[in-house]
Amino acid sequence: MKHANKFIKSPLASFIVSTPLLFASSFVATPSAFAQDNGFYGGVSIGESQGHISRSDLVQGFNADGRQVRSINKTDDDFGGKLLFGFDINPTFAVEFSYFDLGQYEFNTTLAPAQNMRGRASIEGIGVDLVTKMPITDNLTALLRAGMTHTTVAQSFRQFPLTPPTGFDNQTPRDNKLKAGLGLEYAFSDALSARAELEAYQLPTNQMIDNKATLATVGLVYRFGRTAAPAPVAPTPAPAPRPTPTPPPAPEPVSVTLESDVLFGFDDWTISSAGQQELDALLRQINELDFEAAIVVGHTDRIGSREYNLGLSERRANAVRQYLVNGGIPANRITARGVANDEATIPSSDCRNLGGGNAATIACLAPDRRVVIEIDGNREP
Repeated sequence: MKHANKFIKSPLASFIVSTPLLFASSFVATPSAFAQDNGFYGGVSIGESQGHISRSDLVQGFNADGRQVRSINKTDDDFGGKLLFGFDINPTFAVEFSYFDLGQYEFNTTLAPAQNMRGRASIEGIGVDLVTKMPITDNLTALLRAGMTHTTVAQSFRQFPLTPPTGFDNQTPRDNKLKAGLGLEYAFSDALSARAELEAYQLPTNQMIDNKATLATVGLVYRFGRTAAPAPVAPTPAPAPRPTPTPPPAPEPVSVTLESDVLFGFDDWTISSAGQQELDALLRQINELDFEAAIVVGHTDRIGSREYNLGLSERRANAVRQYLVNGGIPANRITARGVANDEATIPSSDCRNLGGGNAATIACLAPDRRVVIEIDGNREP
């Protein structure tokens, strides 16, 4: 109870009691106040500190002053704790600033000649640590820390009766020292976690305590502005691919075959009145088409020389082309050519040695005498 009473009256205890309340009240009053502090955290830890008051050093000091030590009572452990403020640099490293209080240590001696002495030393300071975080599970993390402290050891000595020995003075040594520690942190949520740690502190040179002390603590850490990660959203299934529509068949050219005997007289290229009626009907069909080009091809039979027949087939083709142009077909979309009897439909072995002379041969070869109009249009089959 003696140590507990001392701790309750210490400045650190006031901070430890008030700080969680301050965190809680601030979070409830203004929940958005810490939204911008993502990465920062604060915490408080309490526990027990342990130092070492050396009996041999005390005896040696009193003996050097001409006094003999009859008895020594000492207390070299006490309540301790720390307040910390840190920043998570990344998932592996953090930096922490702390205020620590290692409590109060004391001794009482009975000396000869008759005299008693009481000594007390309070240890506190500030520190900065680099903390390494090593995940063990999703919630549990191991901590390793190393840092530097500025530590003060406040000493006081009282003698009974008041005859001060020369070997002991009221001093307050201060110095920069190293510290190290290890611990575990368990996350209850993204914002709140608990810690258990053991830290070793180097101390400034003093007249009471060895040059090191330890602090074992448990505490809470609150990370500002942290919220739980949103639940993963199930991906929206991709729509089933639509079947590729079958492309429409390519339009086939429109081909019209007109018999030359209807269009022209025998061995002539002037369009007859019957031929004009045929071409007028053809014009009405062509006007219903969306076409890019048309060609008029003239054909003859095999009677006569090829050279003569070629000229005749060209004249007939051009005559039909001109009539269609005059009927409204754009001239730049229609052409004409003659092929004589090069694309005959009657085999060369047919229509020979017919009774009836030349007239019978002319009648037999009538299918070869024709005009074909090929139109590259959009009429489908």
